[in-house]
Amino acid sequence: MNAGEMYRGSAVIAAEEVNRSTDMIGCLEKRGFEVRVAREFDEILAYVEQFKVEILFVDHKFLECTERPTIDLLRQRNPSLGIIVLYGDDLSFDFLHAVELGISDWLSKSCTLNELTAKAERIRLNQRSLSELSARNQESDKINKEMESVMEALKEQLRGEHGLTFRSSVLARSDFPDIIGRSKEIERVLAHVSMVAGTTATVLITGESGTGKEMITRAIHSKSTRSGKPLVAINCAALSENLLESELFGHEKGAFTGAVSSKRGLIEEADGGTLFLDEISEMPLSFQVKLLRVLQDGEFRRVGGSQSRIADIRTIVATNKPLDPLVQKGSFREDLYHRINQFQIHIPSLRERIEDLSLLSQFFLESARKETQKPLLGFSPALVQKMYRYSWPGNIRELQSMITQAVIMATPPLVELKDMPMLIENLYKNPRKIRLSDMTFAEAKEEFEKRYFQSLIDRTEGNLSAASRMCRVERKHLRQKVRRLGIVGTAQSRTQKRLRA
Repeated sequence: MNAGEMYRGSAVIAAEEVNRSTDMIGCLEKRGFEVRVAREFDEILAYVEQFKVEILFVDHKFLECTERPTIDLLRQRNPSLGIIVLYGDDLSFDFLHAVELGISDWLSKSCTLNELTAKAERIRLNQRSLSELSARNQESDKINKEMESVMEALKEQLRGEHGLTFRSSVLARSDFPDIIGRSKEIERVLAHVSMVAGTTATVLITGESGTGKEMITRAIHSKSTRSGKPLVAINCAALSENLLESELFGHEKGAFTGAVSSKRGLIEEADGGTLFLDEISEMPLSFQVKLLRVLQDGEFRRVGGSQSRIADIRTIVATNKPLDPLVQKGSFREDLYHRINQFQIHIPSLRERIEDLSLLSQFFLESARKETQKPLLGFSPALVQKMYRYSWPGNIRELQSMITQAVIMATPPLVELKDMPMLIENLYKNPRKIRLSDMTFAEAKEEFEKRYFQSLIDRTEGNLSAASRMCRVERKHLRQKVRRLGIVGTAQSRTQKRLRA
């Protein structure tokens, strides 16, 4: 079995004897380790920091002047790092001092290669057990935190004589006043908004319908240096190719039947500001090359015109469909995809940020209550329970629609379950899948694959070659799977790092 088929991880050897190091390297590589050799402590530290090093074999002489803070420095870079000290048979070795320093194990320099392998494998087994335990704990913590968030949201409501009522109005955020939510998922989105807003990068916003992609676009624009200029939006799916070209580029008088005068297009209207192209996946293929030129050079021509014009615009695009499959199918240009995907922000679905349900529901209730002038205090306990069990496939737009309808039907003081007939009808078709057994086999398999490959990409810091060796999947197939599942942390993470810099 070669190293590619039996990848164990990465190891660093810091030993004085060159011949011995060579033997150790050969032995470990046969066991599937990627081995690097260090001669100084700075090299060791650099390797541990740069690569996912599992085991460090270090000569005892490196530790003669080493104090606990030095070992702690290595542990900070990699908490699970296994450190094995190589000691000479003719020298006294302070085993107690090694334990106090936090050394994992030790080996005589005259040990057999079989002993070396056994020590390495024992440490790797311990690391694997700790990693699996940590993963289980993280999953458990995730579930507990979600439940705590839900309970905290419910505690914000008062259980009165008639049911659940809200104590006060929703307080607007100081950083993003128009965004409702405090979940870690929406906080991550807003962190990306703050990160990219001040740049000139084209932003690709992805997410299901109804998740608030245009709201995030407005947040980016408001935080940018172009906030004093127009934000112009257009839905690419709503217009035919000819109308889309006329709307975006404008037209000259007489360009077509009905063009009785010249008209500025939306690109000109957005000059100095931001152009938002929604549902870009629906843009006709023949029109995409014209848009590409605008994005690259800012240059365009009005329909029926001969004069080239230049516009200074920042472009944000959105899609509710994955673009990778469309690129592979040939219905979306690859060069345009790379041009618009300079920075990507994924908006989570409502079921993925369910702890925000209480705040969003309260906000929409307050808005609808003002319009109807009904003295509604909140939602009944039975209704709240059903709302948390529903998966909300239409996301925030569906929630707003249901609450608006319910407020019209409701009789004060509370909105009751009977006031949301669509929720009752749809709940059993689309329950929120909080347990594995709630999913179909195909859904459960995809959820496992997404978690597994995301963990793999995180562990290898986006290195597809290393991830390929670890999971024994060909790099080409792994890349396709990572794209299909929407795994982040590869090329995108490097783009984001450049933008942060």
